[in-house]
Amino acid sequence: MSQDTVQRLAIDVHSLTGSDKAVYDWLTDHFGAPPVNFWRQMRWRTAWEAEMPVDGQVKPVLVRGSRGEDYESFMTLHQEADIHHVMERHGVPAPRVYGMIENPVAIVMEKIRGGINSELIEDPNQRQRVRREFIEALVKLHSIPPEAFGDVGFFVPRNSRDAAFNMYKGCIDIVRRKLTYPVGYVEFVARWLERKAPADRNRVGFVTGDAGQFMYDDEGLTGLIDFEVSYLGDPAAEFAGMRLRHSTEPLGEISELCDYYESLTGDRISKKVIEYHSAGFAGTNSMLMWPLIFKPEPSHDLLAYLQFTIATSRWGLSGIAEYEGVKLEVQPEPEESPIAFPSVAPHMEQALRAIDTDNAELEYKLVGAADNARYLDRVNRYGASILAADIGDAKTLTGKTVATRLEADQAVYDFVCMAGPESDVALVVHFHRWLSRQNFLLKGCGSQSYLTEYNLQYIPPRPADQA
Repeated sequence: MSQDTVQRLAIDVHSLTGSDKAVYDWLTDHFGAPPVNFWRQMRWRTAWEAEMPVDGQVKPVLVRGSRGEDYESFMTLHQEADIHHVMERHGVPAPRVYGMIENPVAIVMEKIRGGINSELIEDPNQRQRVRREFIEALVKLHSIPPEAFGDVGFFVPRNSRDAAFNMYKGCIDIVRRKLTYPVGYVEFVARWLERKAPADRNRVGFVTGDAGQFMYDDEGLTGLIDFEVSYLGDPAAEFAGMRLRHSTEPLGEISELCDYYESLTGDRISKKVIEYHSAGFAGTNSMLMWPLIFKPEPSHDLLAYLQFTIATSRWGLSGIAEYEGVKLEVQPEPEESPIAFPSVAPHMEQALRAIDTDNAELEYKLVGAADNARYLDRVNRYGASILAADIGDAKTLTGKTVATRLEADQAVYDFVCMAGPESDVALVVHFHRWLSRQNFLLKGCGSQSYLTEYNLQYIPPRPADQA
């Protein structure tokens, strides 16, 4: 019914160093015995798994680390752990937290049973039941009084605009402080979100943000997971998060899930509200990653981060386009015109993929390096025509004479900072063309290249739009 796709590296506990040793020692001290098995997850963020003696049984434990020292979020891992405690007190199904490791900072929690992709459930009736149980768990979560999260340190919204813009403002403040390169798209989305925050929604509750993440087994839903972008705000925002989650863990028709939610709560959620929060959630997700693109850590899977950044930027823009009624046209593919010898990058990729090793960690890094070589090959072949198109679009939008990438990007950024609402449509079209070309470069590159083919699920007009 379910499928586990996480790659794991079994760690030799007799030669532990660094973070591996710190995590192993903490687990041994806390649970009173060393791990029965100990793995590091081979993915873009730091995490470990272990099998530990808990309440007289050996149970799976997850150690959830950070996204890296340079990644800044409006929520700490300590706050995320506190959220789990609030849920446990209110009977919301979620992993139990055992404690916190301070160095490296990580949450130690129960690894609840089951899989994450409900699309793999063969029986359509069972699939619908699990997805409805997910909605029922959200309803229970949203019914927790906001005051219950006071000790977590969450801002409690005072009005509808606060509830809508609360989380997005935190992300905008972070990116304006950390991003040193002029990315006009980021500033455009930030200003649009502030101007368009809905003023007619009166519900405030705990919002998971990255909604649609849950575990299930043959018996049904086993728990909600992952609350690192949660906040107090409008619960309607969950259906925007589900649109992003649908890219990797399909949820069926999201509008139907919204119908079921409305039947349980009495709420009425319009398409415009969902589109606003789609722009907000996807757009601010990309905002937090843009600084990493210009200043990555050596340990980062930079290509994966770039895929996430461009994909979420595209999806955020599509939310704005739907809200504003702008039709986004399919863009022509860039012309191939190599700027250097076209054989170099493919040769590098072939050489890297030909290296044979039994070391799983080295193999993971070699695959990543080969994927980077493939991306550089596409940059070599299409980069010149893409740069020319970007410079041409910047001239058309701003009326300024620009000759380089930096000059074009600075001119667009400056234009955004001076523009009013009357320029929204022109900016949506401009950034759609820009992001389409960046998305084209990423096709077929790396483990997250499937994102280049995914667009947000369409949300049809809803009854609340007719009210």
